[in-house]
Amino acid sequence: MARTPLYAVAALLATTLLVQSAGAVVKGEERVLIVLATAGSKPYTVADVQQTVREANSFITAASFGQARLRVDVTPWLSAFNGNPGCGGTTNRSLAAVVAPAKLAAASAGYDASRYDDVVYAVADSHCGFHGATWGNEVMLTRQPTLQLITHELGHTFGLGHAQSADCLGASRTCGRTDETGDPFSPMGSGELDYSAYEKAVLGWIRPQPHVNAAKAYVLAPPTSRSSLAQALVVDVDEGAWWIEYRAQPFRGLLFRFVDAARAWSPFAAPAVLVTHPTKASRPWVARGESYRLPKSFKVTLTKASATQAEVRFR
Repeated sequence: MARTPLYAVAALLATTLLVQSAGAVVKGEERVLIVLATAGSKPYTVADVQQTVREANSFITAASFGQARLRVDVTPWLSAFNGNPGCGGTTNRSLAAVVAPAKLAAASAGYDASRYDDVVYAVADSHCGFHGATWGNEVMLTRQPTLQLITHELGHTFGLGHAQSADCLGASRTCGRTDETGDPFSPMGSGELDYSAYEKAVLGWIRPQPHVNAAKAYVLAPPTSRSSLAQALVVDVDEGAWWIEYRAQPFRGLLFRFVDAARAWSPFAAPAVLVTHPTKASRPWVARGESYRLPKSFKVTLTKASATQAEVRFR
């Protein structure tokens, strides 16, 4: 799947490092090479990684409603380093230098990285403060590849930013601390349930969603299944846009995320911030009969909630 390379710089994070990325609309077959590189130890098996990438392909295929899929090759363990490979810095050049021996070992083993859309270097014997780093179409993993880690880092190569969270969001500022990867429902945060409606719209997996301002009832379908109904409501405000989506599993409720385009690290999509306490209840969703109110702006009430759709009252 050909995508135009784009570039960005971002800060060191607790679990992942964004340096540069490529992507936008992602459809068709995504060719991925996973290079297992080591100085000697083999902390997990090739079969473990192959099982994980099968799960990742199923995840991407389901999330995209069959519009995207992964074709992944996994190398055997390759002797690439003489010792701890290091962690590099926060630049493309420093990270590329870290994985250069792994790239050379893969080429010597007959793997041509230029034939792939994305190349993931899973590096053993690494003792870094981050779990993954993404720059361009290349990824460095310092931990065993897991479903969440693979879908997270590939999401970055697709052009997605992090899925953030905050206790609450006022009319113009965040209430309290923002957790950079705190969204428990998206792999771009800390979850592995599914990408959000906002992320799927960015990737072109669902059509552009309706922007609303009229006080009336709207019907929403969950973005986890293909539907001809709206799968999110977008409410434009002075500071950005609110994305409201309905989830029917493992709970039935509305999720509220705020997207501020000014906070984007170009060319990554602007991060969406999930409100983790939209009501007085200790949960990050609005249940049937409950409302979320943004002072001096709007109020949204979930009036009906079924396994396939919801009705919300906007005013």
